Amino acid sequence: MTYTLLQHQEEGVGFLTGNAAGLLAFEQGLGKTLVAIDAFRRLLDGGTADRLLVVCPNSLKRNWLAELRKFAPFLSVDIAEGPPKKRREIFRESKARVVVTSYETARAETTSLIALCQRQRTILVLDESHAAKNWRSQTSAAMRTVAPHANRRWLLSGTPVTNTATDLHTQVNILEPGKSPLGSEEAFRAQLEFDPHAKFAQATFDRLILRRTKEQCLDLPEKSYVDVRVELPDWQRRAYNQMRDEMIAEIRDLSGQEYRAYAATALSKLTRLIQLASNPALIFPDLDKQPAKFETLDGLIGDILSVPGRKVILWSNYIRTIESLLVRIPGAVAIYGATPNTERQEIARRFQEDADTRVLIANPAAAGTGFTFTAASFTIYESLSWRYDHYAQSQDRNHRIGQTEPVTYMRLLAADTIEEAVVIALERKSALARGLLGDEGADASVAQLSQAEMCELLANNRLPEREVADHTTMVLS
Repeated sequence: MTYTLLQHQEEGVGFLTGNAAGLLAFEQGLGKTLVAIDAFRRLLDGGTADRLLVVCPNSLKRNWLAELRKFAPFLSVDIAEGPPKKRREIFRESKARVVVTSYETARAETTSLIALCQRQRTILVLDESHAAKNWRSQTSAAMRTVAPHANRRWLLSGTPVTNTATDLHTQVNILEPGKSPLGSEEAFRAQLEFDPHAKFAQATFDRLILRRTKEQCLDLPEKSYVDVRVELPDWQRRAYNQMRDEMIAEIRDLSGQEYRAYAATALSKLTRLIQLASNPALIFPDLDKQPAKFETLDGLIGDILSVPGRKVILWSNYIRTIESLLVRIPGAVAIYGATPNTERQEIARRFQEDADTRVLIANPAAAGTGFTFTAASFTIYESLSWRYDHYAQSQDRNHRIGQTEPVTYMRLLAADTIEEAVVIALERKSALARGLLGDEGADASVAQLSQAEMCELLANNRLPEREVADHTTMVLS
């Protein structure tokens, strides 16, 4: 097909083709995949590159295949997956111009990736490159090992900073292996103590990172947010209050040393409260009662679909809830962890194009990246997690290029529960994210709460104000 790049996409192509290494930090929905494909095409046509090696989350392999068929059908593509013998054979013998594989495979087949890079002039692309941000992770180690053998290194991520400034330190080292332009990780962390916004590293970031936001590049319809507070029925309220009160009593009885150990696992304990507020069957599988949110969803979805042509995305974090809602909502389709990767693109296409497919139920971890759902102008969050990156990326599935209608986001919140604190945390991070890159989750901040603050959070659903300052962020110009 023929296509015309938008101005920011042309800038992105120029940035990638003009540099041996770069991080394309376009916000979700601005076309990072298309930019990388077009940049490779131009280098291939110019005789300065032979092969594109794409490493991406497992859920995005088929998305890359679909985008390549759409924008560059003349490029041959192999997906390296399956049993070890099969994928090693692909790495060893593939003649395809593009080889796509997952981070999981890359970790296991580092030697094969190195050999592939050494055979031809290869461009290494790390899609959702924040997956390699943790210096001590196997993924990061594998990518740092492969990177020196590629002729060019392109990283793609709309949220390259998902925890702290050190996330960029790791990715910069992948971009420029052996050069350590930001010094050692220890030295970098030490400098952040005095300059938490990493201004000392700004020149390096400006050279290696191209950041663009939707506000800068697109004239998209407005977004609006509606919080729907759901009153819990007596049985669900009693169960929630009992678990909450038991947690508070347990925390108050801990010694200082015992609490420090407890705080390190606090997020999983708080998640159980969130599950109880959302769908108690997640904790009590034999429960035969209807959670309050299900009745509320019946009314909301009925109202939305009463207008012909409307479609809605329903996000949930929990497999059992998704499967219950699939039974409850006639004609709904779903993309979540149990959906085979080979079927996800077809489900997304059906939701986009089939007028009779009007409800998509999805999990942000499975469908929050790599998909376009602009057929929907309504989005409902049945449940929320502390993960800001999942929240932001899921919103961008339908507020992106191709959306012509104002988009409404509805968040179902169980009244007087921990979910109110989750929303406060997400709103703080969202405010920071305008011009900044926000925090991944509550792991660090929750673990830093004192015993009194943890009890206050549980009892009154309030985070301390100092929680805002606990997140290190930086400006990407």
